[in-house]
Amino acid sequence: MDKLRSIVVVFLCVSFQIFSQQKPVIILEVDTTTIKVGEQINYKIEINTDTIVDIQWGEKKFLLPFEIIEEFETDTIKEETVKFVKNFSITSFEPGSFILKSPKISIDNRLNYSDSILIEVLNVKVDTVSKKFFDIKNIIEVKKNNDGWWKIFLALIGIFILLYLVYKIYKKILNSNKEEEKLPIPIEKAIIALKLLESKDLKEQLDYKEYYSKLTEIVKNYLEEDVSLDALESTTDELINKLELLKDSGKLSINQETIEKFKSVLKTADLVKFAKSNPGVEMASLDKKILEKVLLDTKDAIPDPTEEELLKSKKYFEMIKKEKRKKVVKKVVLGLLFSIIITFIVSVSFFGWKNVSDTIIGTPTKSILNETWVESTYGAHPIIISTPNVLKRIKSEGINQIFQWSSIEEMFFISIKIISDNEKTNQQDIQLIIDELILELKGKGATNILTKQQDIFIDQGQPAFKIFGSFDYLDQNGSQTRKEYISLKFQENNGKQIVLMIFNRDDSYARQIAEKVEKSIIFKIE
Repeated sequence: MDKLRSIVVVFLCVSFQIFSQQKPVIILEVDTTTIKVGEQINYKIEINTDTIVDIQWGEKKFLLPFEIIEEFETDTIKEETVKFVKNFSITSFEPGSFILKSPKISIDNRLNYSDSILIEVLNVKVDTVSKKFFDIKNIIEVKKNNDGWWKIFLALIGIFILLYLVYKIYKKILNSNKEEEKLPIPIEKAIIALKLLESKDLKEQLDYKEYYSKLTEIVKNYLEEDVSLDALESTTDELINKLELLKDSGKLSINQETIEKFKSVLKTADLVKFAKSNPGVEMASLDKKILEKVLLDTKDAIPDPTEEELLKSKKYFEMIKKEKRKKVVKKVVLGLLFSIIITFIVSVSFFGWKNVSDTIIGTPTKSILNETWVESTYGAHPIIISTPNVLKRIKSEGINQIFQWSSIEEMFFISIKIISDNEKTNQQDIQLIIDELILELKGKGATNILTKQQDIFIDQGQPAFKIFGSFDYLDQNGSQTRKEYISLKFQENNGKQIVLMIFNRDDSYARQIAEKVEKSIIFKIE
């Protein structure tokens, strides 16, 4: 009996806890029930429970004609109860009255629905009288433009030539320094040259003639360089006489035996060259060895140079070094000059003369175009616009606001006028707007004003009335300039905004600045 009572008590407690849980409460909220085609509805779903629950949303949350612009994450707020909040931004592009049904909501695997809301979508009136409409044009296929490939090719060739010239000049300087460091002294040069003659194969008389000519030439070259003796143009007897004179004067401490041996070899060489004598291989080899000994003895016989001679020698070598350095510098300068000319020609071919000259010489409007611009909001009826510098507010009569940068004297001028007037402009007002602009330009010093007009849409989609043209302007120096102007009139944010830009007609960069300003205009609709 007690056991049965316990079971009943437990059952009643569990049942009480189950039935005591509150059923989830779903609250729907929209910020408006009437919109124009394409306008946004902020749709909010709030689910209140007493505990944390698992919420799943159906895949297709809203039925047509409603479309989701943005879906936000579910927020969970824990207070006395647990609140789940889900926000959507939705719209419709079809006019009419539609039932906006609640999405399917699964709470702990149980489907829940909430009330539906009637939404009225209004059509947007289109002015078919003053606005021009055109048929939709077919898509035109555009072939890929390959006209400029040769410019890239030329630029690459120019860069390659420049790098190659720099490399060659660097290598030339490096090799020149190495040659100076490794330049052999005269005695070493002569001994090496004699050693090379050992490989000569002597068979015919012509071989001997060439062999002995080389032998004597090597020794005479050495005497020219190291002894400063006029040897190459001297006969055998003249050369021997010169050596003996140097010996007798004490300028060359050579012994007579060395002179006699040298004379003997020279006589043999004369016989071979002029009498077609054939001394034989052994004699030729012996004469080479004799000349090696003559060279070494002559080197030893040269007295140490005096301080005066050393100074002269030092000055001479410094002069030689300077000459070589001048030649290297000259080659470097010519190479760089050639590289600059090639680079300039390639740059003109690739970028055009104007871009290259403007980059080298510089132009104010190009600098303005390429520098970092400032995006700012202006006026009580705000317009957001990017300009090279922040526009300063100018004192004006009445409630209108004027902001401007630079002046008409400069290469580029911009001003923004904010008018607190929300009356729609009609056809009769257009001429009045043009007349007011002409009066304003005349007040700034404009003459011979030409005017054109058109209705446009800026990149952000807002309509604008555009007045543009040109005029003559006489600056303070008495110089006449033809200037262009662009006036853009908007009617947004419960007011009117007029953007005026003036720039020199022949300045392509100023025109690009005007285009950049126009593309930057944004209105955040209030």
